[in-house]
Parts: sequence; C-alpha cells; structure tokens
Amino acid sequence: METIASLKNEFIETARALGSGKGRRLAGRLLLEGEQILLWAIQYNVAIDFIITSLPAVDHIISRVPYPVRVFTTTEGLMKKITGTSYLVPLIGVGRAVPDNRGNDFILVLDDVRDHGNIGTIVRTANAFGITGVVATGDDFDLYRRKTIEASRGTVFRTRCSTFSSPGEAIRYLRDNGFQIVTTSPRGSELQSLVRLASQPVALVVGNESGGASDEFMKHSDVVMRIPMMEQVESLNVGVAAGISVYELRLKQVIQMIEERIKTTLGRELNVASMLFREALDREMRRVSSLSSDQLVFLMVLRCDATMSRSGIQRQFGILDAEFGGFMGLLEGEGMVTEASPDRYSITEKGIEIIGKLWPVVEGTEQRILSDFTEDETKKLFEMLKRIERNSMRLP
Repeated sequence: METIASLKNEFIETARALGSGKGRRLAGRLLLEGEQILLWAIQYNVAIDFIITSLPAVDHIISRVPYPVRVFTTTEGLMKKITGTSYLVPLIGVGRAVPDNRGNDFILVLDDVRDHGNIGTIVRTANAFGITGVVATGDDFDLYRRKTIEASRGTVFRTRCSTFSSPGEAIRYLRDNGFQIVTTSPRGSELQSLVRLASQPVALVVGNESGGASDEFMKHSDVVMRIPMMEQVESLNVGVAAGISVYELRLKQVIQMIEERIKTTLGRELNVASMLFREALDREMRRVSSLSSDQLVFLMVLRCDATMSRSGIQRQFGILDAEFGGFMGLLEGEGMVTEASPDRYSITEKGIEIIGKLWPVVEGTEQRILSDFTEDETKKLFEMLKRIERNSMRLP
C-alpha cells in the first residue's frame, strides 16, 4: 500500500471533490464512505478506482475486489478532511457506478421527492421488483448521497437515473419513449386496485413529500389513482405509498404479460394454425367428398405407416372412445380401411385411390394458404416445422 501524507495529494483532492452532488456529477464518480458502502459497491459492480484508509489492515475488503485496485494509507486527520465529518470514517473508495440497463417496461418517476432516506427506500423497493430505472425532476437530484445509499442498501449503484429540470421535460421524455404515465395521489379519481393498464411500459409517478405530484403530472397522466385508505388517514409516507403502488401495478403488469404470452405461445400458435388449416381444407373437401380433412389426413398417414393401432389413431388424431366409431365408420363402410387384426387397421387399394383423387384438393388448399410465401420461405417453414417435431421428440 502507498502512503499519502499531504492534503494536496491528487487522490485526496479527487475524493474530497466528490463530497458534493455537483462534484459527483462533474466527475462522474462516487465517494464510497465506510466499509459497508464499499462492500455494497463491490456487490453491485461499481468500478473501484482507488481506496484510501487509515486502518492498518483492509485485506478482507481488497480481496473482494475482482481486479487490481490501488490502495493508499493516510492519517485519521486526513480521512476526516476527505469526508468533511468530525467523526472518523476510516475507509473510503472512489468509483464509477455501472447501472443495470436491462428491462425498460416499468420505471419510477420521483417528482420533486427530496428526502434522501425516502429516495433510498423507494429505490430499494423498486429493485426488489426488478425495477432499476428512475426518472427524477430537479437539477440537484442525487442518488449517491450517503444517506440515500444506506437507505437503499446499495441498490442505487445498479439503478439508472435520468434527471430533468422540470416535470414538463420529464413528461416529454416519457411520451417520446412510449410510457403510459400513472400518477399516485390522494386526489386521484380512480382506485388503484381497479386501474387497468394499457399494453405499454409503465411510468409510476410519486410526488413530493408535502405537496404530492405536480399539477403538470396530474394534468398529463394517463391515470391518476389513489390508494384506498380509511378516512381518518390523510396520506401515507411517500416511500410507503410507492411500495404499495409498485407491488400492485407490477402484479397487474405481470398478469397482463402472462395473458399476452399465453396468446402467443408456440403450442397455441401451432394449434391455432393447425385448426385453421383443417377448417379451410374441410370447406374444400365438402365440395367434392363426404370425408373430413382429419379422415383424409388419417388415410395419408396410414398409407405411410402400413398399419396403426386403435390407441395410436386416437392419440395422434385426438379421437375420444365415443367418437371412434363415427370416425372409422365411413372409412370402413366405403372400403377404404380394413381391420387387419384386432384393433389394428390398414389402408385398402380403394383408400389409396381416394388419396390420389383428393390430393389435388389438399395441394390446392395448401398453395392458396401459402400464396404470399416465396419458394424459399415455404421451404424454410417446412424445415422449421420438422425441427420442432425432432426437438419435441428429444425431450424426456
């Protein structure tokens, strides 16, 4: 470890400049005061530039940093000068936050929220629900005050923050980026539990501790909602209110996402496509034959497989016991299928002849369905369907 003995040392001066929000914004760096904050910074991947300490041993901290870092020792007096405190903070670090940029479907808007402890609590709650984006109004907004870092348990280090000088600028940013603006306020016209979200990212606005959300946000929000409370309770602490709203809206958003995913799952899409294809083929078949599309496809499969068991037919074509007689009755009655052995069926020459006669119907229907596909797209479609079949069969 290197020793620093002068207040004018460049590393001491760098660290001291980070004691103010303005200094942190200008330098794009953070002052990490104390062992716990330094450990949180390491946990949340802050890039540590250097460490200064008056402690005789800090190996238990240095060993946690996953890369080489410069460490300086100095006096307790100089440590107090760095932190600007009358009490000793024996260990500090200087670093750069690396926010988590994943996910942008839900962000928190802190509209002139000023209490540093409230800000940290809100950020910590948001992070617990996977929300790492914050928009703030006010040029002097600062996530990296010591009190805020402590209240957030270090989660501010992974939080990305966009700061705007006025609510109007923040609103324009949210609109430009496709957010629905949902403001929580005791003056809200809708109950939070009854709010229906649109299918777009959510920006949840919480307001100032004493005045609540600004008039601009109240005017330009898509939804202004209130948390239902007993009449004797005038309002909630902004951190508590934010936590309740984040929980309920995030739950609504997840349920909505699940509903949308259900509608677009692979199994559902394949099932819908198959059903619509069969309906189209049935319409064409009814013009020239008494067979259904399922019966024709069954004949085609039977032609390839030679024989099939009753259970195999029912499983592959989704035929219930009560439906089996009706499905096979016409095929056996017209001599297209015969029972080769008990509960095993094979196709007859007449069945093969019927396939040949009806094949143009199948081919024509298929061509019309794929009429806006290029030859290459059609080929790739069949290749992908084959891959789906193979991969499905590989699953245990």
